[in-house]
Amino acid sequence: MEIKEKNKRLLIIVGVLLLFGGASLAYFITKILTNGNGGSTNVTTAVIKGATLNIEGILEFEDLEILPGHKTVSGIKVTATGNNELIPYNLIWNGTNTLTTPLEFKIYKTSEEIEVNATCEKKRKAVGSVTQISEECNITNIDKLGTEVASGRINNNDTKVILAKDEFITATSTGDVKYYYVILEYPNLNEAQNYDLEGSLEGEVTVEENNIKPDINILAIQIQQENGNYEEVEEIPQSGYIVNTSKSTCSNGAKPIGTVPNVTVKGLTKSGTSCYLYLDKAEKQVSTVLGNLTVKTYEPDFSDIAYKDEGIYQASDGMYGGISYYWRGAVTNNYVKFAGFCWRIIRINGDGSMRLIYDGATCHANGTNTSESIAKTSVAYNISYNDSSYVGWTYSLGSQRTTSGTASNAKTQLESWYNANITGTNANKVADGKFCNDRNVGQPVSDWGGFVTTWSATGTSFAYAGADRLWNKYQPTLDCPTGDVYTLKVGAITADEVELAGGRDENNTLFYLYNGQNYWTMSPVCWDSPWAYVFFVRNDGRLANNSVNNTYDLRPVINLKADTVFSSGNGTLDNPYIVAD
Repeated sequence: MEIKEKNKRLLIIVGVLLLFGGASLAYFITKILTNGNGGSTNVTTAVIKGATLNIEGILEFEDLEILPGHKTVSGIKVTATGNNELIPYNLIWNGTNTLTTPLEFKIYKTSEEIEVNATCEKKRKAVGSVTQISEECNITNIDKLGTEVASGRINNNDTKVILAKDEFITATSTGDVKYYYVILEYPNLNEAQNYDLEGSLEGEVTVEENNIKPDINILAIQIQQENGNYEEVEEIPQSGYIVNTSKSTCSNGAKPIGTVPNVTVKGLTKSGTSCYLYLDKAEKQVSTVLGNLTVKTYEPDFSDIAYKDEGIYQASDGMYGGISYYWRGAVTNNYVKFAGFCWRIIRINGDGSMRLIYDGATCHANGTNTSESIAKTSVAYNISYNDSSYVGWTYSLGSQRTTSGTASNAKTQLESWYNANITGTNANKVADGKFCNDRNVGQPVSDWGGFVTTWSATGTSFAYAGADRLWNKYQPTLDCPTGDVYTLKVGAITADEVELAGGRDENNTLFYLYNGQNYWTMSPVCWDSPWAYVFFVRNDGRLANNSVNNTYDLRPVINLKADTVFSSGNGTLDNPYIVAD
């Protein structure tokens, strides 16, 4: 629970050195400067209210050269893990201080790590027969630390000092993090401070439980009306609303989140936080080809896999225009029977057409491991792999993108299956759908340090935009670069649609796209010379990637027209929607 600093003796140079007979005491200064010990980083653990707090760092104040005015910057990192408990605590120092001159401190807090350093310059000033020696210090990047959250002194003979009082942190499953930056100063008193020679500061940085309850003042509550405008009300409604995180604001850098009545303030740092709340309708009824559907109006957390039935959400649809409605998680109401096969609804597109993915001759429950849900087995995305152009659904060697070049092997195989199985009047019900093969170049994911952001056919490796978007930022989209939009009767699912549905770079055997098989998407990942890589859904439900010449399975994706008529069904496994003849 404690971060310890042992054997840390301060060798303080006097602030005012007297000159005897006009001679400088340079030998004394030299002696002092050759002593001193370096610092070290410690890690400690505390348990408060069932949550675990890890504290990393120490108070650094043992430089080789310490003059009055000297400053140091210490970084203290607090990480809290738990079940979303709000943890109140004090950040404290315990120890001994034999310095007569009080040490002054200022503390800043951030939610991300900042590179901060203190650089000091020695100053000499002759005042009559006295030479004053001190330091002037500059703190780099202090402007990035935000507002000062605490200040105080560590006095002579102090054994405990609260560095930051009434602090809060939310203990999350992934670990919420706060960074404290302590600027510690040995002040220049403009007098002889020889009494501090051989003085020392020894101690530990730790946390202690604080039983203070957060005091949150709601200054105004704005409720979204049917016309989209907001109207101020006196009380938070009991249900049916979600916090608009982009409009809602709080003091102290906090942020309100959640769905009424479970609204929380994330990043709460102090009691007495004031908030303005904007609440949007959490769900709405929309008219679709399936009739009226209940749709969630807010965005889920895509950094978490969806292994439960999360229902239907809405998203801006860049390819079709308007709003798309997509199914997410272990949903049980998106089964469709069409053309003698079972399908799962991926989404209703912005133009009202419906996107389906093949599930086999029969419908399968979520979590079922079955190859029957595959139309083509052991298919290479492209036979060749040693040109970045091979990530294309169609490609022209040496070109970043084309929608009219050579068909990929996956495209050829899917269209062959489609032409053999979707015929006659059934073919007339299939829309000319829009499919995205996003070949924009983007920032590489964090562990691909050697990748750049410039496209090349066979030269330097680079990552496509989808890799950073889906693996680094967890920000799936239904937008698509104009040159990468294909108008087709049949295609494959995109990696963005997989993440919208609840998949990500983590096993998920419960969401509706899992089938226990490896199958291709049509979304590029990277050119890692000499291999072109594309996303696929792995047999454990993970969004993974591999070179295009590997052989995985194909699940056809089609789009039913917006005027499709359904004769019966409610979308469940035992009673799927039936497309009328």
